[in-house]
Amino acid sequence: NKGRKPPHAFSEEKRLEIIKLVKNRYFDFNFSHLSEILAEQEGIIISRETLRKWLRPLGFGKRRKLPRHRKKRNRSPKEGQMLFLDGSPYRWFGNKPSTLILGSDDATGKPLYGIFQKQEDLDGCFRVCLEVFKRYGLPLSFYLDRASQFTTTRHKGVHVQQSDRKPTQFERAMEEIGVHLIFANSPQARGRAERINGTFQDRLVSELRLKGIDNEKEATEYLNQKFIPSYCSRFAVEPEEKQSAWRALPARVDLRNILCKRFQRTVKNDNTISVDGTPLQLLPTRSRLHFAKAKVDVNLWADGSFHVFHPKEGEIPYGKYSRRKGASG
Repeated sequence: NKGRKPPHAFSEEKRLEIIKLVKNRYFDFNFSHLSEILAEQEGIIISRETLRKWLRPLGFGKRRKLPRHRKKRNRSPKEGQMLFLDGSPYRWFGNKPSTLILGSDDATGKPLYGIFQKQEDLDGCFRVCLEVFKRYGLPLSFYLDRASQFTTTRHKGVHVQQSDRKPTQFERAMEEIGVHLIFANSPQARGRAERINGTFQDRLVSELRLKGIDNEKEATEYLNQKFIPSYCSRFAVEPEEKQSAWRALPARVDLRNILCKRFQRTVKNDNTISVDGTPLQLLPTRSRLHFAKAKVDVNLWADGSFHVFHPKEGEIPYGKYSRRKGASG
């Protein structure tokens, strides 16, 4: 058969047709992803190696840098034993910069839940945690970078780790529900999470463009309903141990009152407090007409709503009011 064309080979016309299709529609897909999407969207069964042979000389495909030699860290043996929580700023919608905040499992490599928003912040991290905990339960630990919403590494101009006497809101919340926090000293230490983000940037951007999705709300829906299940079915691995480490949620505990910003305030004589620049007028309850001089806890939920609590009276109703210009107090 030397010199003969294999019977299963693509014709020249079909090769040119596929190349034209890639140029016009699938130009930003990597070869593996392209092979999958052609089978799914166009009914064309073709291997990634054939695509690479055809398309690489034409300038398609992303050349990856060779990684530096590092010692590999073994995966956690149980699902739910250690999670990653990370923000990935990127141009997810063409020229529109946005940030993906994603929670993922170390043992299986599964992305668990994610959201798109303008930038990574504490409220976004709490929103992702709330969804993950509601769907799966409580993990044993988080493996995090040293972002400011997680821990403080700067104090009086000197880089030192914050003492336990002044925990951040995130540290306080995780301590309340018994989730241990592990902080990495470099991005490479969390290489598994970084690779998930890289794969998302490689594949998800192409799919969002193909679906015509260019806003954070629709992208969040597509991510969790379509992309993550498909990603898990292809890339997730079985944990070393079948028994998971997920823990049941505490009974009669509203996680929104834990995964939130919490402030302590002393009520003024006119039954008002001010939190995060917002003045609140506390209202009387059935058992108490006023709360002047009382100390209260104020929980600012990730959705922006306030919830005021007295240690004995429980949650206190309130109304918002506007300060008049020139008014004192």
